[in-house]
Amino acid sequence: MTTCKRYFRNCNEFGICVNIGKKGYVLAEEPTERKTIFQYGIYGIGKFARLFDPNYITFEGGKFYDVREYEKDNVVFEAQEDFFLIGFNKLDDYNWEGRLIDKDESKLDLKSIYDHEIPVNHRCFIICFDGSPIVNDKKLKRYDYAEVTYPKEYNIDLNGGVLGFFKKLC
Repeated sequence: MTTCKRYFRNCNEFGICVNIGKKGYVLAEEPTERKTIFQYGIYGIGKFARLFDPNYITFEGGKFYDVREYEKDNVVFEAQEDFFLIGFNKLDDYNWEGRLIDKDESKLDLKSIYDHEIPVNHRCFIICFDGSPIVNDKKLKRYDYAEVTYPKEYNIDLNGGVLGFFKKLC
């Protein structure tokens, strides 16, 4: 029997879920338990789709996936190789945006998000998915996260690592 280790970390505003498993593992989730809206692959390959839908996404290590459109669907994942996936989960009804920090970004620009005539209530977070990125001289490790706020500036050195940036649209 192929197994998978599953972990979940409640970060108050969002959750981080982890799935580490072997080739051949199959996972099915129903909408009431599925809260993952973004996915990052550390390693491995697997097929992800709505249940009984022939169209699928091939998850690959080193890539970031926006899976918000699957939030209210029955979904299935089948591992084509041993795998390690990290998911970003919403815990409430607010909408989120997410992306990876680009390797050419040396500074996180929050001014475009917060500097408006009408104040905004967005909340922004960074999450370390892999490696040891450095943010404002602090070395991060996998699963470290922090809220980032304007007008503070954030100097970023990915240092071969991977950082996700997430914005809660309040």
